[in-house]
Amino acid sequence: MNLPEISENLIEQLNHGNTKAFDKIYHTYYLYLCAIAVYYVHDKRVAGEIVNDVFVAFWQNRHHITHPALPYLRRAIQNASISYLRSSYFNEKQMTEQMEEIWAFLENHILSSDNPLQALEHSEMNTIIMKKVEELPAKCRAIFKASLYEGKTYSEIAEEQNINVTTVRVQMKIALTKLRESLGTPYMIAILMFL
Repeated sequence: MNLPEISENLIEQLNHGNTKAFDKIYHTYYLYLCAIAVYYVHDKRVAGEIVNDVFVAFWQNRHHITHPALPYLRRAIQNASISYLRSSYFNEKQMTEQMEEIWAFLENHILSSDNPLQALEHSEMNTIIMKKVEELPAKCRAIFKASLYEGKTYSEIAEEQNINVTTVRVQMKIALTKLRESLGTPYMIAILMFL
């Protein structure tokens, strides 16, 4: 995409806090910067959020922006996209490690029982777990139930609730952390897998 460089005059106006100059830069380069972000993250919604975050930082640093500014914006998008990917990888790796811990516990303690479901049904754990789930904040609870009880993917939940996948991941992490604090790890989380 062959876009014109942001003019020195426009940068000077931006430096002085001119919102019209900022709007012009935003509307001229938004789609171009989204395309760069999509190249890295492969998700239009996430790309849009990355670009908006970069533009927020761009506005906050408006007094220090110099000509040429387009390379600065491109580099900021690349850095933010890479940071997002790094964060997503860490979260997925952490969740994978937690799931391995849960499955190891299941194999050693629950699945070795003659009748694991009966043992769980006769316990009061189900009631306790349900009570703790209901104590989660509303948004967190809705996302948690949709994921664990309805078997929906993070993408499906994000689309249904008109939020991004990152928000779903964060809310699930909050839910699991709160449940782990109140119920204990990994036993209580292992029981959740049978609900």
